[in-house]
Amino acid sequence: MSEAAKQVRGEALREKLVDIAAELFYANGVRAVGVDEVVRRAGVAKASLYRWFPSKDDLVLAVLQRRDDDFWAKWDSTAAHHPDPREQLDAQLTWIQDLAMRTDYRGCAFVNTAAEFDGDESQHIRNRCLDHEEELRRRLRALTGELGGPHSDRLADRLHISIVGALAVGGLYRVNGPAAELRALAADLFSAYLPADGRPARDVGAHPR
Repeated sequence: MSEAAKQVRGEALREKLVDIAAELFYANGVRAVGVDEVVRRAGVAKASLYRWFPSKDDLVLAVLQRRDDDFWAKWDSTAAHHPDPREQLDAQLTWIQDLAMRTDYRGCAFVNTAAEFDGDESQHIRNRCLDHEEELRRRLRALTGELGGPHSDRLADRLHISIVGALAVGGLYRVNGPAAELRALAADLFSAYLPADGRPARDVGAHPR
């Protein structure tokens, strides 16, 4: 163990391992990074990692939890400054669009991770990724429900698709990508579902009965 690593113990060491794994997984993909690389970067023995994370899957889940916590901390901070639901949606979309347009952005970590895992043996990791998306869906539906209108859930789901799409293409384009249209697309959806004249919103895109 390196001298620097000796100074990091307990929960601090756990957080350091998660920090390093999060960086490596995001840059290279989860499958491409082994625990040997994580402990090498951390300057600790493999036993130190296994003390906190008995398997690589446990480390992956810890990284996903960290990203989940960070995402919702930003969301909650934004919500605290924008109690009005319409203003809050605008503010949430603004920081998400800015995130997707960062030059170092590589796409949604949850979508990226889920794409790497399939089969029953990896279902717990895919389920953790799905939990994040389900929470986004729940929050969007809660906000659009406060706006009123007969089709608030449909509006929320289309905003959800728009957000996920922006985050996906944001990981591909370095500059001038279509993620820059997220807020404009959302404005079109608001106009369609929440007409300014106060009349009931039409069921945009609904299948005829």
